[in-house]
Amino acid sequence: MLVDCGGDARFSLAESGIYPTDLDAVYISHLHSDHIGGMEWLAISTYFGHESKRLKLFGEENLLSKLWNSSLKGGLECIGWKRTQLTDYFDCYPMKEGTPFRWEGIRFDMLKMLHVAGNSCNHYSYGLLIETNGIGTNVVFITTDTLFQPELIVGISEQANLIFHDCETIDVRTTVHAHYDQLCTMPDAVKQKIWLYHYQPNPAYKPLEDGFQGFVVKGQEFSFPV
Repeated sequence: MLVDCGGDARFSLAESGIYPTDLDAVYISHLHSDHIGGMEWLAISTYFGHESKRLKLFGEENLLSKLWNSSLKGGLECIGWKRTQLTDYFDCYPMKEGTPFRWEGIRFDMLKMLHVAGNSCNHYSYGLLIETNGIGTNVVFITTDTLFQPELIVGISEQANLIFHDCETIDVRTTVHAHYDQLCTMPDAVKQKIWLYHYQPNPAYKPLEDGFQGFVVKGQEFSFPV
């Protein structure tokens, strides 16, 4: 399962030796281009691929509707003589907020994360709480993108063994992501579970010294017994 598909996905997947038809499913957390900018490419690649296949597409039900109508319809609606829908490219699984779903025996809970706030135009991202049952129970949380919400993350840390948290590391703050300095104020027990991602290149910070697990690097792998 691919979690989000930004505009760089076609390059990063190729670097990893992964073809679009190697995938089984994709989950979309929200509609910013760094998370869906590669979806048109993914749709075309699987639709016209050597092995024509439709990937499973998971996402919050209203979000999937907007994904087609606000982002993908313009480039994908007309293919030759045919007028298409999102379901022509993907097997769609629109999920109700608060309702978990399963894929390959793994449980996923979508958690609504406030990502952009202001002037009656709030934008939410749906983080993933992932639970696997194997040698013990492993629970992993991916924020997908969020403002700094310490109380929410502290609550999640009571369930999760590991947290992947988006993180800004620039001086001029965008106010749409948690900043490294903000995350440093979290309790030590919470920081010890956090890997940081979505940071700007060449950060000057030293996450291990500040109590975090570290910055995720490209190609890094994490294993969880199932």
